[in-house]
Amino acid sequence: MERFDNTLPVQQEDAIDLRHYWRVLMRFKWGILGLAIAVTLAAIFFVSAMRPVYKASTTLLIEQKQGKTLTSLDDVYGADVTGKEYLQTQFEILKSRELAARVVRELSIAEHPDYLMQNQIAKEEEKAWWQLIDWQQYLPVGHEKNPIPTEDEQFNKLVDKFMTNVSIEPIRQTQLVKITFQSYDRVLTARVSNAMAKVYIDSQMEARVTLTQNAADWLSTRLGALKANLEASEKKLQEYREQNNLVEGGGAAKTSVLGLSTEQLTQINQRVVQAQFKVAEISQRYGEKHPALIQAQLELNEAQKAFNQAKEASIELSRKEFKFQELQREVQTNRNLYDTFFTRIKQANDSLELETANARVIDPAVVPSLPFKPKKSLLIALALVMSLVLGAVLAFLLDYLDSTFKGVEDVEDKLGLSVLGMVPVVKQKKKEASAVLFLDDKQKSYAEAMRTVRTSVVLSGIDKPHKTIVLTSSVPSEGKSTSAINLAVALGQMERVLLIDADMRKPTVAKVLNLPPNTPGLSNLVAATADKEDCILHMEDANIDVLTAGLIPPNPSELLSSQKFADLLHKFSEEYDRVIIDSPPTLLVSDALLISKVVDAVVYVIRSDVTSHNTARTGVNRLSAVKAPVIGVVLNKVNMKRAAQYYGAYSAYYAYGYGSYVYGEENQKKKSA
Repeated sequence: MERFDNTLPVQQEDAIDLRHYWRVLMRFKWGILGLAIAVTLAAIFFVSAMRPVYKASTTLLIEQKQGKTLTSLDDVYGADVTGKEYLQTQFEILKSRELAARVVRELSIAEHPDYLMQNQIAKEEEKAWWQLIDWQQYLPVGHEKNPIPTEDEQFNKLVDKFMTNVSIEPIRQTQLVKITFQSYDRVLTARVSNAMAKVYIDSQMEARVTLTQNAADWLSTRLGALKANLEASEKKLQEYREQNNLVEGGGAAKTSVLGLSTEQLTQINQRVVQAQFKVAEISQRYGEKHPALIQAQLELNEAQKAFNQAKEASIELSRKEFKFQELQREVQTNRNLYDTFFTRIKQANDSLELETANARVIDPAVVPSLPFKPKKSLLIALALVMSLVLGAVLAFLLDYLDSTFKGVEDVEDKLGLSVLGMVPVVKQKKKEASAVLFLDDKQKSYAEAMRTVRTSVVLSGIDKPHKTIVLTSSVPSEGKSTSAINLAVALGQMERVLLIDADMRKPTVAKVLNLPPNTPGLSNLVAATADKEDCILHMEDANIDVLTAGLIPPNPSELLSSQKFADLLHKFSEEYDRVIIDSPPTLLVSDALLISKVVDAVVYVIRSDVTSHNTARTGVNRLSAVKAPVIGVVLNKVNMKRAAQYYGAYSAYYAYGYGSYVYGEENQKKKSA
C-alpha cells in the first residue's frame, strides 16, 4: 500500500473561540448535569451521615507579674522575662503536653464514650483476623512484632488524640488568648475549655508558690551560714578587744596597755619643749661642764626618752586601732547581710500567703447550641459546584481527546474542504431496512439532506458540469455506498443517471438494492465478456440505471487502471447526464486513486463522530497526491439534534430538516382527523 505524508494544510486559530467552549458544554450538558446530580446526592448522603462537631472557647487574660522577694525572686533563678517573650512563653505553656495530660486526668477523658469507642475499635482491630496470623515468620531476621502497648503508651496516645482537638489562639495586640476545644459532645467542649484555663491558672499558682518556697528555703539555708559568720566575727572582735585592753569611746580607742592617754602625750611633749628651752637658756650663761647645764641636759634626755617611748606606744596603739576598726567593719557587714536576708525571708513567707494568679478568665466557655461543623449546606453547594466544574473539565478533556468530525467547521478547519451536505443518521428496523432512503416517506429529513448534497454537487460544476462523480471514503462502514445510491436516486429525479458499483473487492450495491445475483456487471464489460444491455439494470421506482460490480476479478486494480475502463466511462458520460461511481476506501486499496484520474469529480464521505481527523486527512492527502478533483465532503450519519445543540449555526438547518416536516406531518394529521 502506498503511503503519503499528511501535507494538507490545517488552519489554526490564534484567538480563543468561546463559542467552541459553549458548544462543548452544550454537547455534554446532560453528562455534566448527571455527574453533578450524582455527586450532589452522594454528598447529601455523606453529609447527612456525618456527626456534628461542636466547639467552645474560653478567653484568658495573662498578666505579667513581677516577683516580690529578694531584689526579685525571679533574680534567684534568672527568670526575668518581659514583654512579648513572656506572653509567648505562656502561650507555649498552654500548648504543653503536661497541661493537656492534667486535664485528661481531671476530667477522666478516657472514660468518655467517644474515646472509649476509639479504644474499643483499637482493641477490635487487635483481635481482627489478620492479627491471628503470625506475620513474624515472614519478616527478615532481627525484626520483631510490635509489642503490646503499656498503660502509659495508651495514655500517651489518648493525650495525643486529645491535643489534636485543642487550639490555643492568641489575640493580636492584646494579652488575651482563646482556648478552644472541639468535640462531638457539646457539653464536653465547654468543660474542657474551662478546665484548660483553670488547670493553667492552678499550675501557674503552684509554680510561683514553689518558686517562692524554694527561694525561702534557700534563704533560710543561707541565713544560717550568715548568722554563723556574724557570730564568729563578733567573737573575734571581742577577743581582740580583750587581748589588747581596748575600750571604745566615741567610736575610737583612747587608751592602751601603757595607760597612756592623749592628755598625757601632750604633757610629755610640753615637757620636752620646756627641757629644750631650759638647756638653751642655761647654755647661754654657763659652760658645758656647769652642773646646772648638766642637770638640764639630763632632764632633756629623760623627757626625750619619755617622748620616744610615748611615740612608739602611740604607733602601736594606731596599728591596734586599725585592726580593731577592721574587725568592727567585718562585724557590721555580716550584721547588715544577715539583717537583709532575715528581712527577705520574712517577705518570702508573707508572699506565700499573698501570692495571686498571673491569669484570669475574662469570658468562660458556655455549652454551644449549634454545631461548628460540618457546614452541610456549604458542603453540598461545594459538591455541586465542584462536580459541575469537574464535569466541564471532563467534557473539555473528552472533546480534546475526541479527534472525530462533528460539523462543517471541523471539516473546513482540518481538511480545508467545503462540505457538500450533512446527512443525518438513520435508524431503521432490520426487517424494514432499505438502502434507498431518499424514496422512503418516513425518512424525509434524510431526503432533504440528500437534496442539499445534490444541489451542492450541481452548483459546484455550474460552468462545467461534473458528469462522472466517484464517491469514496477513508475506511469501510462510513456510508459511502448508501450515499452513492441515494445521491444517484436524488439526481435521477431530474436527470438520466447511471450508478456504477466499482468496488469489485467487496461489492454491496447489488445486495442492498435486491438486484438479481450473479448479474454481469462492470468487470464483465471491461473484460468484454458481456454486452452492455445484459449488464445495466433499470430501477423503475428510482428512475436510475445500475451497473453492478459483476464477477469479482482477481485483479481489480488492473481493470480500473486500463484504458478500456476509461473509454467505458467516457462512453457512459455521453449517454447519461450523471454517472455516480461507488469506489473502495482510499486507505485500504488504490482503486479509488485510479478511478479519480478518469472522473470529473470526487466526493469524499466522512462519518460523523467516528472518522478521525488524521484518518480523513491521510485519505484526502492520497487523493491530492494524484491530483484528484475533490469537490467536497459529505458528512454522513450526523446526529442532527446534537449538531444543532453543539453548533448554533446549524439550528436553522436542523429546524428545516426536521421541524418543517414534523410540522407538516402534524398539520396533515390534523387535517385527516
